[in-house]
Amino acid sequence: MRFGQRLCIITLLLCLISVWAQAGGKKTQLFSDLSDGLNIYRYDWDVETCVIYVAEMSRHDPTLHFEVALGNSQVLGKETVRSMAKLRSQRGDRRVVVAVNGGFGVLGDMSGYGGVLENLHIQDGELITQPTDTEACFGVTESGEFLSTPVQMKASIQIGTHTLELGCINQRRLDGCHIILYTPRLGESTHTRRRRGKEVILSGLPLPLTPNYAHFYQVEKVSNDGNSPISKDNAVLWISSRIKDAGVSQFNPGESGKLTVSLSPPEWNRVRHAIGGWLRLLKNGKINQTLVDMHLKEKKHTPGKRSQELNLSHEPRTALGYNADTLFLVVADGRQPKYSTGLTLYELASILIELGATEAINLDGGSSSTFVVNDKVVNKPSGQKEREVLNAAFITMHLK
Repeated sequence: MRFGQRLCIITLLLCLISVWAQAGGKKTQLFSDLSDGLNIYRYDWDVETCVIYVAEMSRHDPTLHFEVALGNSQVLGKETVRSMAKLRSQRGDRRVVVAVNGGFGVLGDMSGYGGVLENLHIQDGELITQPTDTEACFGVTESGEFLSTPVQMKASIQIGTHTLELGCINQRRLDGCHIILYTPRLGESTHTRRRRGKEVILSGLPLPLTPNYAHFYQVEKVSNDGNSPISKDNAVLWISSRIKDAGVSQFNPGESGKLTVSLSPPEWNRVRHAIGGWLRLLKNGKINQTLVDMHLKEKKHTPGKRSQELNLSHEPRTALGYNADTLFLVVADGRQPKYSTGLTLYELASILIELGATEAINLDGGSSSTFVVNDKVVNKPSGQKEREVLNAAFITMHLK
């Protein structure tokens, strides 16, 4: 055998060994008796020291469903994943078998806005918050269709001959969001400050708000004091003082107009449950190019190292992914060196591909990462106890 041939064979063997190592890890089956359509396991990833919990739900099992829940049943409220799961199961029609923490937002108080989500949340057909990271959203229609195409909200409020663009729903005041609609889902009041804008109390709007919504309203009251109360039958429109549109002066008690809200593309208007995260991990089976570029530019990779660059830092992670047959809910423990160091976002995306996902989004991580099965916290949250979070994603099962 010639030297060149032997070199080629050796190179091929080294490549095969490398591929095997990258796919290395031990899977331990958990809760095998829950449902034929549900596969739950612990994955000890031996490429680095990381423990990952995975739930795989068959998309073809009619007894299993994807749902979301809002902490404390309102935006200005936080709750543990386990508590949200128990509350959903108490409704009696379905039982939560798997639950993980959801999206990003305000966990601290921050002027009374603790609990505010910063991306899409649709629950039982109710539009509670609008998409912000439009690429990192996942939704399920009433018929079971999965959606992860980029989604945007198109909303406006008409008064007299004027039409103003509505920027946000149930959000704290942010740059670029100068007109916000607050529904009773926010909480008892708007928590806005005086002299930053005016608030218009709207009556006559049928609630809950839905992704495809068009209804007339009447102006009940106009206030410049801020922090208006939100009753169960009213909504409050906050308009920044920066808005100079002539239509603002048309909002007077007794006047009427029309509120229109829709999501685009139009199939998102049929969504029953949806959740938003931060950063699309996978699209059409490929890792987000930003993550790939950052991973390749990293001069020295140190397993378990935390970094100010969150994409490259090894952290506890939560993700949602799917393919044509399966939904994946994934939680990686971290910040516990002798047990599990966590993952970079590139590693998380790579593992999702290894599991078989073709589409995936990144959910909140860190101390929020929680994996609950049958009302039990299975993973080891990095804060040493279960944290109150903003929302949660469920796999539910029909009760017999």
